[in-house]
Amino acid sequence: MRYRPIRQTTVRRRAGIRGARALATGCALAAIGLAAGPAPAALAAPAPMERPATSAAAVHGTAAPGTTVHGTAAPDATARTVTLVTGERVTLHADGSVVVAPRPGAEADYVTRRLDNDVFVIPMTALPYLGRTLDPALFNVSALAEAGVTTTPVRIEATGGVTAPPSGPAFGAALAKQVGAEAAEGSVGGGPLFGGVTSVTPAVATSGERAAPRPMARADRTVKVTVLGTDGKPLPGTTSLALANVDDAARYQEPSLQAVDGEARAEVPAGHYTAMVSAGTFDSAGEPTGVRMATAEFTVPDGGTDGGTHGGTDSGTDAATAIATDVVLDLRKATERITFSTPRPAEEHQLILHYLRQDTRGAVAVNGGVGVSGGAPVYVQPSGRPVTTGDLRFNVYTHRKAPADAATPYSYDLKLANPAGTIAKNQHYTVTGRQLATVRTDYHSDTPGRAQEVARLMYLPYESSGEALSEPFKAPARRIEYVGGSAGASYQDWLKAGERRFVSQEQTPRPGRTTSADWLRGPLVPGFTEPAGGAAADETWYCAACRKGDALTFSLTMVMDSAGHHVLALPSDITSSHFAVVSGDTTLYEGDGVSGGALTVPPDKAPYTVVYDQTRTNDDFRQSLTTHTEWTFASGHSGGRTVPDNWTCVSEAGEYDGPAKCSALPVVVPRYQLDTAPDGTSPAGDAHLVVGFGHVPGVVAPPAVTEAAVEVSFDGGERWTEASVTALGEGRFRADWTTPDAAAGRDASLRVTGTDADGNAVTQTVKAAFTVAADRG
Repeated sequence: MRYRPIRQTTVRRRAGIRGARALATGCALAAIGLAAGPAPAALAAPAPMERPATSAAAVHGTAAPGTTVHGTAAPDATARTVTLVTGERVTLHADGSVVVAPRPGAEADYVTRRLDNDVFVIPMTALPYLGRTLDPALFNVSALAEAGVTTTPVRIEATGGVTAPPSGPAFGAALAKQVGAEAAEGSVGGGPLFGGVTSVTPAVATSGERAAPRPMARADRTVKVTVLGTDGKPLPGTTSLALANVDDAARYQEPSLQAVDGEARAEVPAGHYTAMVSAGTFDSAGEPTGVRMATAEFTVPDGGTDGGTHGGTDSGTDAATAIATDVVLDLRKATERITFSTPRPAEEHQLILHYLRQDTRGAVAVNGGVGVSGGAPVYVQPSGRPVTTGDLRFNVYTHRKAPADAATPYSYDLKLANPAGTIAKNQHYTVTGRQLATVRTDYHSDTPGRAQEVARLMYLPYESSGEALSEPFKAPARRIEYVGGSAGASYQDWLKAGERRFVSQEQTPRPGRTTSADWLRGPLVPGFTEPAGGAAADETWYCAACRKGDALTFSLTMVMDSAGHHVLALPSDITSSHFAVVSGDTTLYEGDGVSGGALTVPPDKAPYTVVYDQTRTNDDFRQSLTTHTEWTFASGHSGGRTVPDNWTCVSEAGEYDGPAKCSALPVVVPRYQLDTAPDGTSPAGDAHLVVGFGHVPGVVAPPAVTEAAVEVSFDGGERWTEASVTALGEGRFRADWTTPDAAAGRDASLRVTGTDADGNAVTQTVKAAFTVAADRG
């Protein structure tokens, strides 16, 4: 197998990472504008701009004489979406997590394979042709995303003038049709595609290809792997399997070894090995009717010693000749169907398996999964005994939904582990109400019937990334969501609204507790993300509003809702923006097309004002498209540290350099609770807003916010009405006003101001923050 590597550093969960060193570039703006929020639990740094900024002119910015504006580089925290040759849309997160959406009119059934930093997402219908007609690189989502493609371009080789459908849904539909036709004849994947296509490869310019890692030890032993179908005969066609050394995976690791008509061979060093295969059966429409996973643990002997096998036999006795080891992956042994019982009736809509086999050093040997969305039965082979070399982790995730006739929609998301070292003999999972957290979720939409997709990425402590299938629906909508998992489980929610993607912070389900969640509840404004509660101490957080020595960093997340869910991916829908940093009468920096920067400022304590204007153009949203925000605060040289140990800040050299001498800026931020319906409307008459003011993360003993003002406009900001404001305590204020009947059907704008006891303040203006409901009379 050949594959294209990722060149960039990938953010890893459960491990601290450091941003790459960056060169100071005179007056070049820090390349942290148009930033995504933290990646799933990786607490990633702001991402580079969509276009590179190598000079002030490149971002249309100017700096005051004597002011150094740093360029900074950090691990890329954006998410990228690629449409595979078969039409599935795969969103790849910075930590390697993937969210898979099916091609139109089909289910999303696939396997994943992970090797180094590369993630392969391979549809079930492509597996029989993988490595023979379909290049595995077609499904290397990591390489495709790095190459900047959105729809996979392909290069076709064929005989007899045969052509292939265009890359995308049409290709996937034609492939499924051929799978169905071949399945009806009893053998899938043996011949050319579409009557004459002999090769399909990605037509993508990359940094080049490299072979899978070569063994460090002498590869002079032959392994013959036989894959048997449920009829006990060698599986016809092409079957992809994983094979790896579990003493040290660096000696041999192949995530996609091809078995042709049930047989594969590999030259490997002696040692302990694992093999795993997932194979599907298909109906006449090319849809999977069942999936089975089989495994084998075996020894490749050194010399003539019989090391024993699992699922196969060793042969050969002459140490001077290559030793042949026969291994059998027998799908008949995949006898345990994965099923669930939940407190309320629920239908399975997603089932995802994760198989993680590690070597004796704890490194990944085999890392793969299976995902099905059509309810096809999935069977696994239970372990005869726990593995004795290295470790094995196996878990299942399911998303289940209420029957269509349920009075109130509800769902279950469950992530359940098997005992370490085994695939359990009993694959029926029963959960009770006591094991579940309840989340009452509102999905807001200011445009009726907006097409949205939702997914829940769930993790167990040993997992570095997650997988999910997206679920389409129309918003606004409400649902009760039950979430549960094995010890240490956590989850992160993902939402696609139109073409924009949003994520939550990672959180832990708390059994027995009921909480509420609001997605895209307005106003949607620029702001600052916060570390997830209970984040691990070794997870690096990149400070977005800090001072390290005399380096001042101020970097915004461009779109956040009232619950802190934030926009995830580029490209952005921001059509214009302006960012400025002012101290006294001096404009230290201003520029267009950026949402933040890092600059060196004088050491003396001085007042600063940061001004940010933003306009978005997006047909999927009506409200909060234009905002103006001013933050005022005081700052002086930071010689001490106030931020946690796992934070990192930009230094005067223009690099991320740990938490020493770093302190958070006393920046005031608003948090809204606007009294609107899920469609973003509020009726005429008495209306109110509860706004809470706090400070950016990392501020120690922040001064209390003691003053607040709220104004409302019903004519686009021409005239403003001051609301009556009542202090509720702990930085929260309630604003009351009367919306005139004449405003029915119009958009209303908001302007809020909060000031703390030290004089730090924020003023934020949001045009079309909500809509006054039309007069039903």
